Amino acid sequence: MLVLGLCQACAGAQVGGSLGAGGSEAGGSVAVGGVSGGGEGGAGGGLVIDFDASIVPIRPDVGSPEPLPDLKGYQCDEAGNCTLCKPVRILSIGQPAKYGANSGNADNTDAFQAFMNGNTKGTATMDMLTTFQHFTDKDLAKYDVIILQALYSNPYDPNGLWPYDDADAAVLHDWVNDKGGAFIAMSGYFSGTAVEIQPLNKLLGPFGITYDGDDTYSSNDCPNPPSLCYCAYGSIPFDNWTTEVPEITKNLKKVGVFLGRSIKCSGADCQVVARNNVDKSAKSDIVGVAKVVGSGRVFAWGDEWVTYTSQWGLTPDPQYDDPIKASQCVGYTPMTSYTVPQFWYNVFRWVAQTTCLTIVVPPTAGSVPQVVY
Repeated sequence: MLVLGLCQACAGAQVGGSLGAGGSEAGGSVAVGGVSGGGEGGAGGGLVIDFDASIVPIRPDVGSPEPLPDLKGYQCDEAGNCTLCKPVRILSIGQPAKYGANSGNADNTDAFQAFMNGNTKGTATMDMLTTFQHFTDKDLAKYDVIILQALYSNPYDPNGLWPYDDADAAVLHDWVNDKGGAFIAMSGYFSGTAVEIQPLNKLLGPFGITYDGDDTYSSNDCPNPPSLCYCAYGSIPFDNWTTEVPEITKNLKKVGVFLGRSIKCSGADCQVVARNNVDKSAKSDIVGVAKVVGSGRVFAWGDEWVTYTSQWGLTPDPQYDDPIKASQCVGYTPMTSYTVPQFWYNVFRWVAQTTCLTIVVPPTAGSVPQVVY
């Protein structure tokens, strides 16, 4: 693929619904010469010449009428009035997942932090905290979004679970409800035992959300011939989205899931965004759920494979995306069938209540054109 760039300041196509300001509230207005707001246009602001139609990455919708931020972090309306956006400050708490493809060798979530720091054009920053500490108002005030990952030091040792208590849960709830904070929770990091959900459920209790200890989406749930699931490194393609929160599900196709946990949510404010329609053994059919809590927002996802490097499909896989070596995998790889960058783009924008977030994929153009979300 070859891209001939025609526009730099307004390069890219923005997707997702228009949201209000929240934890990443826009700053004061500034004058920016020569920056145009959104409108109709082509993806990436360039001419795409396709020399290999067999490798076609999933692209965003380029027809959104929403104003586009340029690549310097400005949000502009159609009249050319621009506002300087504040970066979305993200903190990932817990151990990064490491049991994906290759089980901790080449496939883990360490790249997640690097991606959000290096491929968001200054519209987001991500820190990681991999050791236990109790929540305080002072610490949470430094961030807009908290990601709850594997909350343990050693899942084999009951004493290795992080000992969050009711005071931690109360601090987290007040930060979301009163201060407009947001968090994203995931589970399924360790399928050998369900103890991993204990500290997570302690923190989610005040929000009416809990994880069950079941294993959802095993290899038996592959909808394709089982021999083809290896084309996506063993993950099960999921696309049973609802329409309850269109900002989260907009333009989503498939993402990979494998050995996650089902979710239960109580209260009329539960907005289910994804349901399990395959694994009948699951204790609940909720795969993803969102809640507006006071001035803040909460999103719980029943798996962690959306953080794995192998699932993002940023560049062609030399084995599975080769139409000659692996013709049977055409249309079944993360690059050609998954929309994981779109998933995170939608989720972060919804929980942080911002329209300023920008994600660029792939990190380097190579043989695939860059797409600006």
